Amino acid sequence: MKVTKIIMCTLAVLPLTAAIYAKKAPEAVLPAAADTFAADKTNRQLGYQLIDGAEKVVFVFDSSIYKIKKPKAVFVEGSFNGWSKGKDASWQLSKQKGTIWTLERPAADVKIPGNSGFPEFKYYVTAEITKTSEINGEQVTRTREETIEPNAVSKIPGYQMATNNLILFPGDNPATVIENTATAERLKKLNEFNLNDPAQRAVISNVRLVPGTTKLFRGYHPYKMSRGQYDTEKTRIELVKKALEENDIKSVITLSGDEKPVSGKEEISPYLQAIRSAGNQLTVNTSYNTVYYHSAEADFAELMGVIISFINSHPGPYYIHCRLGTDRTGAASGVLAALCGASWESICADYQKTNEMGIKEFRDYRLLQYSFEQMLGKPMSEVQNLQKELGAYFIHAGVLTQADLDKLVLQLK
Repeated sequence: MKVTKIIMCTLAVLPLTAAIYAKKAPEAVLPAAADTFAADKTNRQLGYQLIDGAEKVVFVFDSSIYKIKKPKAVFVEGSFNGWSKGKDASWQLSKQKGTIWTLERPAADVKIPGNSGFPEFKYYVTAEITKTSEINGEQVTRTREETIEPNAVSKIPGYQMATNNLILFPGDNPATVIENTATAERLKKLNEFNLNDPAQRAVISNVRLVPGTTKLFRGYHPYKMSRGQYDTEKTRIELVKKALEENDIKSVITLSGDEKPVSGKEEISPYLQAIRSAGNQLTVNTSYNTVYYHSAEADFAELMGVIISFINSHPGPYYIHCRLGTDRTGAASGVLAALCGASWESICADYQKTNEMGIKEFRDYRLLQYSFEQMLGKPMSEVQNLQKELGAYFIHAGVLTQADLDKLVLQLK
């Protein structure tokens, strides 16, 4: 898309459905870059301004919009700096005229996505807060220094998700964010699922076959209740337990550690217990940050080496899971799918199916894409043979051999 450099307050209006515009809803605007920075109504709401052909990002904090009086220090925290919470001085904003604080950074430093698939951020503010309370019948006013992490305040559609600000670049579409936000905020009740339908049972349990394989299933934890506040959770766990039996699972890969069931609330099924007793469960504990943001480092390569070694030495079919079957499972099963010859398109489509559970969680494929691009060292658009190039990465990392990869395909196909 060709985008003309214009000041953001004059951005073109993005056509949306009549429903979104009902009751005079704020207009969505397309992301664009200004030649130079000047604070205006739009960038003060969004919290940032693109400049210099979108090669730079100016973070804009207006204390009056956030209703914070007397800020003493302002930092930006986000998906691009590990949500550093004021620990990194290079992300500290400088006070400008009036209530404006700014920080200019290269766009390359910022293009690291969060769950939304776009860079996400909040401000981390140290300020003097004045509070009045009644003590022994008298009004007492006290002022003390506090840290505040205010939620996104913008009313412009398509630039916020889960209380965070999003950074969109030219070519990104706010309408995509609007649609995904609706999915992210969706909480499905148990009575919305037709449990007589196998497809619906697969959605609620998040259990499904990994692309490119016939013997590897991925899904929700088989006994830990991560969303016990929802009326779907007990049924979800029971369906996962049944799925292990129905799919004749022989070996289990657990990526969330060896967690003990809560007495009286959680229970390991006899079927899973038999798998454990036979020595056919691999239990490791990795993290969200490892599988997404540090995928090109030794820990993730070694993790995949351990997983593949386990698969190659234990009977299938296999079941891989973490807590929700979203992040750790999504990244690991995506790699296994790629090594078995699945297309990138099928891997992304499978990854986003987890969003259909309706538990107020959302992950965009761009987050998984970031993980893959770190390993491959280039954009996915430049990858010619995903299976071959990803396999070469793990061989070069010293955790696998071509023989290991060949046997993996035989085990899972």
